[in-house]
Amino acid sequence: MSKRRAAVPGGRNLGVTGMTWDWHEKAACANGPSELFYGPDGEKPPARIAREERALAICGRCLVRTQCRNHAMGFPEPYGVWGGTTESSRSSTRRGLTSRVA
Repeated sequence: MSKRRAAVPGGRNLGVTGMTWDWHEKAACANGPSELFYGPDGEKPPARIAREERALAICGRCLVRTQCRNHAMGFPEPYGVWGGTTESSRSSTRRGLTSRVA
């Protein structure tokens, strides 16, 4: 069986200059499976909802959730669960349809 990749917040963007990434080492998801935070292509809505709920539960106990969420909103990250937010919640917030999560 192949080794699963670990979720690394901001991992695909580590080459970006002028940003600090020290918070991601403290993230509750740092050693978790990235598949939990990033859904597969063609994922059905019931599967997405269940996966996102599991990922959000991990975010709920994360000590760096605020930094992660700020990164996701400021960068902006279009995919995955970041800092207790989903793709759709961040998109709605950016469009001004919901208030920003505290």
